[in-house]
Amino acid sequence: MTKSSLLILLLAAMLPGCISEKRCSERYPLAQRSDVYVRHDTITSTKDSLIPMPADSGLIKALLECRDGKVVVKEILEARPGHHVVPFINLQNNILTTGARVDSSSIYFSWKETHIRESRMESRTIEKTVYKVSGFQNFLIWSGGIAWAIMVILAGFNLIRFYLKRKLLP
Repeated sequence: MTKSSLLILLLAAMLPGCISEKRCSERYPLAQRSDVYVRHDTITSTKDSLIPMPADSGLIKALLECRDGKVVVKEILEARPGHHVVPFINLQNNILTTGARVDSSSIYFSWKETHIRESRMESRTIEKTVYKVSGFQNFLIWSGGIAWAIMVILAGFNLIRFYLKRKLLP
């Protein structure tokens, strides 16, 4: 009964010394270094498009008459040029030529778009502390090892002597 109560007392005394990993990391945070890298990527793209133009027309109305066997323009009744159409009329040697000059019906339009993309990269480096043993600590380690070896040898000799005395004394 005393051994079990002594063991329970010993365990109860050791439990307050235990700490969870979470509480340990809160109480003793690791030394860490955080670096933030910002990277800018510029993307340029060329785009094009056609802009359609509305329909356009021009008009010429003229009176023609015949003089001496030749056709002549007597009177131009109406001439309406359009926004982009320029009509024309030509009469030479009884040959009537009419037409219209038209600009392009659509406009080619080109432009460049530039987009800047920003990306952030964060790197965390946990710096682990390296403990170096000093000469005095090294001496204490070796002397402690030697002391434990001597104590084990002495305890072994005492156990052997005690065992031999019990065996030889019956």
